[in-house]
Amino acid sequence: MNNVIVRLSQISEDVIRLFKKSKEIGLQMHEELLKVTNELYTVMKTYHMYHAESISAESKLKEAEKQEEKQFNKSGDLSMNLLRHEDRPQRRSSVKKIEKMKEKRQAKYSENKLKCTKARNDYLLNLAATNAAISKYYIHDVSDLIDCCDLGFHASLARTFRTYLSAEYNLETSRHEGLDVIENAVDNLDSRSDKHTVMDMCNQVFCPPLKFEFQPHMGDEVCQVSAQQPVQTELLMRYHQLQSRLATLKIENEEVRKTLDATMQTLQDMLTVEDFDVSDAFQHSRSTESVKSAASETYMSKINIAKRRANQQETEMFYFTCLSTHWQ
Repeated sequence: MNNVIVRLSQISEDVIRLFKKSKEIGLQMHEELLKVTNELYTVMKTYHMYHAESISAESKLKEAEKQEEKQFNKSGDLSMNLLRHEDRPQRRSSVKKIEKMKEKRQAKYSENKLKCTKARNDYLLNLAATNAAISKYYIHDVSDLIDCCDLGFHASLARTFRTYLSAEYNLETSRHEGLDVIENAVDNLDSRSDKHTVMDMCNQVFCPPLKFEFQPHMGDEVCQVSAQQPVQTELLMRYHQLQSRLATLKIENEEVRKTLDATMQTLQDMLTVEDFDVSDAFQHSRSTESVKSAASETYMSKINIAKRRANQQETEMFYFTCLSTHWQ
């Protein structure tokens, strides 16, 4: 889990760092686009200005051409012979003045038209370049910028969660292996076998000791009970008393043994009840009340557990009381 936390912390740091760098690059791109659009606006205004000047020069040129045509028409309608001698120089001066004005306006128009053409070309080229830059930004640069923010994020996140999944799967495998070991041990539980194993391991404690042997005193070699007179009558009386007492004890012991066996069976029934299935505790219900009511009626409810514990302790005390009586 610590490994996963460290990896997630590193991913967080990487995301913040890459976002800051990507933001800086994005701002630079925006500044470049703003610069390009400003240049386009400037070139467009220049083109509009030169085009307006070209239109104005063309209008003035047409006006001069009309004046020239009008002057020539007047010259054609009036015969030079009819004009007075003093009016001829004035007429020539007027014609030359109109021609000079036309030439001047023609030169101005040509100059403005050339400027307009150059400005239009610059505007069209800048327009194409600006559209290309904007298209490149939205089609390629934005995607690349997002890739910069995502640089290795998905791969790192996948590696982190695969690490977590690997740990969980291995933990689950280990848990299942441990559960299998415990289940095998539970299946092999045997109180009799364990008792014999303990007794074999501690045979010096549980094996019966050597019998006490008769220790004669000062050369006395008699090692059996002597039934000769005058102790014979007393021995026979004691023998009959012991026989009667043994018969009574045998009956009592058989009754106590039956009681012990029945009590032990009751304890075994209490301790071997199959209450280990807790599947109901992992079932989900939409109704909270139904869950509470079902839990209160289950075998593992607190009230039932308290009752069973009390019955078990009472039965144990009765068993030990009978056992003590049996040993006395």
